[in-house]
Amino acid sequence: MIGFRGRLERAISGNSEYKNNVWKLSEDAGLGTKTVYNILNDDRLDTSKTGPGFFGISRVANLLGVSLDGLAGMSQHSISTPDNNLQTALSQHALETIASQMNDGSDNLSADFLLRIYAKSGGRIEAFSKYFDRCDQYLPPAMEDHYSRVKIVGTKSLSAITMGTPSQPLLQEALKNMGDKDLQARVIQDYRNAMQRGTLVTVETLDIQMPNHPVRVKMDFIRVLLAVKDAASNQTLLNFSLLVV
Repeated sequence: MIGFRGRLERAISGNSEYKNNVWKLSEDAGLGTKTVYNILNDDRLDTSKTGPGFFGISRVANLLGVSLDGLAGMSQHSISTPDNNLQTALSQHALETIASQMNDGSDNLSADFLLRIYAKSGGRIEAFSKYFDRCDQYLPPAMEDHYSRVKIVGTKSLSAITMGTPSQPLLQEALKNMGDKDLQARVIQDYRNAMQRGTLVTVETLDIQMPNHPVRVKMDFIRVLLAVKDAASNQTLLNFSLLVV
């Protein structure tokens, strides 16, 4: 199976203007002159779970005229049992995902757009009020917590779409009773890391039986965690998930 470096090399050697000059590609993407060359020659990236820098590779993908998820090799989502309503909702989310890769604006949110809002606002929750419907809100995890504590489920968030309803009790139950305890521990640790760092962007894979659907859902998505605070310094963790198509 072709790895990340192979997909990147194929994109460069295709119809791009950089097929004979990876150094110029690296510079045009705002990276060090040898960055792209070093990436192409680092075989660890074929199995890396994090890969090279998100924003630098985003600019490389844009210059090459390819999608970021295409370079990542994460382009499949599936549902094992037909469910027309869920299929339709996920298809709509997928269309919005594609649009978000082409348009940088509030109509179609992207990880980059939200991170820049975070930087400009200093992490104030008020700056994200227009996007609450597409984000889930979590309480800051305490040290004794073994699962994430849901505050509010966005009416148009990916979790609301997959559950079929923006139900806080339903999502909380799913997180509390998650069968994969290693995954449960990793999720809560990611939330702690996001609270410490301010932001965290990861690519995730979901493969679970939906709690209120007779279907098993498998999908890849980009997860953006943002630690925000209000005027009284009360903290909330925003979770925005964008389906990878």
